[in-house]
Amino acid sequence: MKRRRFLIVLLLLIFGVLSVASLAIFPKFLGPVALEAPKDAMTKNSEWSLLVDGFVQRSLNLTFNELVAMPRSTVDAVLYCVDAPNYSLAKGNWTGVRLGLILEKTGVSPEVEKVAFYAKDGYTTDLTVKTAMRDDVIIAYERDGKPLPEKLRLVVPGKWGYKWISQVIRIELVNYDFKGVWESRGYSDEADIPSNP
Repeated sequence: MKRRRFLIVLLLLIFGVLSVASLAIFPKFLGPVALEAPKDAMTKNSEWSLLVDGFVQRSLNLTFNELVAMPRSTVDAVLYCVDAPNYSLAKGNWTGVRLGLILEKTGVSPEVEKVAFYAKDGYTTDLTVKTAMRDDVIIAYERDGKPLPEKLRLVVPGKWGYKWISQVIRIELVNYDFKGVWESRGYSDEADIPSNP
């Protein structure tokens, strides 16, 4: 009898511990679904921001929606990887904001030597100011009319893919010869694609 009572108490105790643990691990299942409004695309977009700082007259911290509201530019370009030069990773009509326009809004200081780019995942790359100001260099948010899954991508026609940084969250104007991830490992800083890749 004592053994049976002990087993019942033990089972109740285990059940109680598991119940408490499940409440701690899965709290969103406790209340009605209506209490947790789904985030729409605009809410998700407003969470993303692009900081532009460094040697500038005024820093910018653009939300995704502010970026999309700026004048649009579309370029037809192909993304090539330097390790597979005959295979295009992505191609089409990329739409976004001309990088030069963003830099003009900050007021680039005369001592700026490079434009450094930082991604959400820690990746970095760079461009010269001259390249960054080209009309066909854009911060893209669409390809062929569809939103990019990576949110923002630097599109640099004629340059290898390691310059086409995705998930861009910061652009820093620096007064030294900044080198990105691959550039600092010996890859060409110019990253020019030959006419026949």
